[in-house]
Amino acid sequence: MAETTARIAADPAARFALSLDRLAYAKDNHTLGTDLVRTYVRNVDVDDLPDAAAADVVQLRRGMNALTGRANILGTRCEGLAVAVRNAGGTVFDWVDESEARAVVTRIGASDQALAARIVARITA
Repeated sequence: MAETTARIAADPAARFALSLDRLAYAKDNHTLGTDLVRTYVRNVDVDDLPDAAAADVVQLRRGMNALTGRANILGTRCEGLAVAVRNAGGTVFDWVDESEARAVVTRIGASDQALAARIVARITA
């Protein structure tokens, strides 16, 4: 398990995907608008975005692809990594918290005026 821990620590894409997975379990996931941001990210054309926003969208897309099995994390699908770690007596959540994914989702949510308005409406409802 120490080897897997080191590989996750050394791989920013793996850390982000695991952080995104962990964010799904956060108490404020709904009011954060994660589902709205994910829908926005699936549909927006990154060529129409400023560089910083485009980079966040690309990062979130990659994380989503890893979590849905469209891309691998450390050479395996996310669920395969989770099972291997569980079988070794741990959990992938032991190594990564949701803070990185939370920051990216928050920046994307704030970067588009219409999306931000939908998120605020959800919070104030």
